[in-house]
Amino acid sequence: MSIYLRVEVTPHDGKQAEFEEIAKALVAQAADEPGTLTYRVFSGVPGSYTFIEEYVDAAASAEHGKNGRELLGRIPTVATITHVDVYGGPGDDVAEIAKVFPNATPHGQVF
Repeated sequence: MSIYLRVEVTPHDGKQAEFEEIAKALVAQAADEPGTLTYRVFSGVPGSYTFIEEYVDAAASAEHGKNGRELLGRIPTVATITHVDVYGGPGDDVAEIAKVFPNATPHGQVF
């Protein structure tokens, strides 16, 4: 079952351009990951960004984190992760995945 993440991020004052460079690099990197099905960044409100991510499974999500360790580690220096939603199917340990993120809410599939 796929793992989905919705990550809300707000860049720090004066750090928007640096944040966008990191986000662009993460999108490019994710395009080369076979287990990453979707990795997109949206903005509907100026100064606020939403990452929408889909992985084939929990292992692919972990692999993305491993591959992007350096870039992902830079995000807290330029932005605040305001909320993360983690979605998964029956048997997926979404609570375990959510522990990786501050302000995360796990959601298990019901139907």
